[in-house]
Amino acid sequence: MATSNFHNVNASHIFACSLEDEWAYDDLKENLFYEFKNVNGFSDYSKSDPNELRSYPSHSICSVERDFSYDNFTLNVIVTPVIRSAYYEGCNLDWHVWYGIDGNEIDIDDLEYQLSYIDNLTPSEVKAYSLLAEQKAKTLLNEIVTDVEKVFDKYSEKYGVTARFSNGETMYHKVS
Repeated sequence: MATSNFHNVNASHIFACSLEDEWAYDDLKENLFYEFKNVNGFSDYSKSDPNELRSYPSHSICSVERDFSYDNFTLNVIVTPVIRSAYYEGCNLDWHVWYGIDGNEIDIDDLEYQLSYIDNLTPSEVKAYSLLAEQKAKTLLNEIVTDVEKVFDKYSEKYGVTARFSNGETMYHKVS
C-alpha cells in the first residue's frame, strides 16, 4: 500500500523542498526564519502545528500576526508557517491560522457568540461587530498568507495533485 508523499492542509499549492541531508533541513529552517523577519507582523514565537501527523512531523518556524482594533476589542489573526516532513523524501511548506480577541483564542465561525461576552456591547452592536470582524479577519488572513507564500516561493517548487489513487498513491504536477 502506498501513501502521499506530502501532507498539505492550508497552502494554495504544495510547496515542496528537496533535502539532501539534515544540514539542508537546518539551512532551510534558518533561511525561512531570516526571510520571515522581514515580513510585517513577524514574531519569533510560534504555535504548535495542530495538523501534525505521526507520519508527517512538522516544525513551526515563527508567527506572523496582524491585529485590528475596534472600540471595545482587538481582533488578532496569527499565521504560523510550518515545515512538514514528507513521507518518502523532502518536505513541504504549509501554514495554519489562529484567531483571537484580545489575545484569547476564538472560533471564527462562532464570532458573534464570542463577542457577546464583551462588556458594554449591546446585542445589536454584537451583531454588527461580528459581521465586520469576520470580514476583517478574512482580509487580514489573505494579506498574511500572500506574504507567507511569497517567502515559500523563494525556497520551494510548487506542485499540485494530478491524481490520488484508492491505495493512497499520489501523482503530482509542477505548477508554474
